[in-house]
Amino acid sequence: MARRIFEAVVGVLLLIVAFVLAYFFQQSYKAGVEYRSLPVPVTDIPPYTMLTEKMFEMKDFPSALIGGYANTLAQLDGRISNSRIPTGLPIPLVMVSAPEDFRLADPSLEVISIPVTPPSAIGGQVRVGERVNIYRLIPPGEQVIPIGAKDPISEPVTLIAGNVPVVMVLAGDGSAAGLTETGRTISAQVLVLAVTSEQRDAILNLMAEINGGAMMWITLATVEE
Repeated sequence: MARRIFEAVVGVLLLIVAFVLAYFFQQSYKAGVEYRSLPVPVTDIPPYTMLTEKMFEMKDFPSALIGGYANTLAQLDGRISNSRIPTGLPIPLVMVSAPEDFRLADPSLEVISIPVTPPSAIGGQVRVGERVNIYRLIPPGEQVIPIGAKDPISEPVTLIAGNVPVVMVLAGDGSAAGLTETGRTISAQVLVLAVTSEQRDAILNLMAEINGGAMMWITLATVEE
């Protein structure tokens, strides 16, 4: 009986020694590892969300594991999530983008596409970064009644949207227009524009009026000094 009691006591002592050694090993390991605070989401952040500093808190992580992650709140504030960002984990920089890179334009502007023909759009030679004016033309003999109105449009030429930035220029199949690697020029058939809400409504109304006989014409806007 005494032998069993002795063995039990020894076993308990060995467990205590093991726990103590494990504790000191853990503390020694932590002391030898450099930590750094990184921002982590307080809750899951869905894609297409404008980020603010209030969405994050700071949490310590080993410095060896922080490559490619956001280091400060300033790196996240004002950017947009391009995929779901999970709670409590460092944020890879590839998961956030500048709004204009992710959605082609400033967050305050809508992005809209309109079909064009080369003759009506500067020979199809519109380029990204240029600004265009969009006009409504009423051909002689045509009567076009605006949406929600009773009387036909009296002005033969009307500026619908002015100084609109072009963010993409596409061919009819959605591929990029312009000069190809083979030297062939593909004319623009779709313009992708960044517009205000007022310009959006005016352009969409014009798209409907085209079916009633109106025409759309594109010009390059004048350069502001």
